[in-house]
Amino acid sequence: MRTLAQQAVPCKPAKAYYATLYEDHGVLAQLDDGVIYFLNDVTDTLMVLEPTMCPWVTILGECGLADLAVALDMRRGGVARIACTRMQGVA
Repeated sequence: MRTLAQQAVPCKPAKAYYATLYEDHGVLAQLDDGVIYFLNDVTDTLMVLEPTMCPWVTILGECGLADLAVALDMRRGGVARIACTRMQGVA
């Protein structure tokens, strides 16, 4: 008798959208923790979107995977922090 391997249920991928907040443009994304973040393209700052900010948000269109990866890197402290703190695999 054959047994089938149990397939892992994939998690829902995070979606990101190009947006403007006040007069700034950037990327708006809701990640796994359920919090909506806004990554400012000019200043590279990551902000939590509060409900009081919603009237000043304009969603422009869906963002690609590459820009979403940049937003996730900023959430983890930026590219330099990721490169300097990861395990190098040498003793």
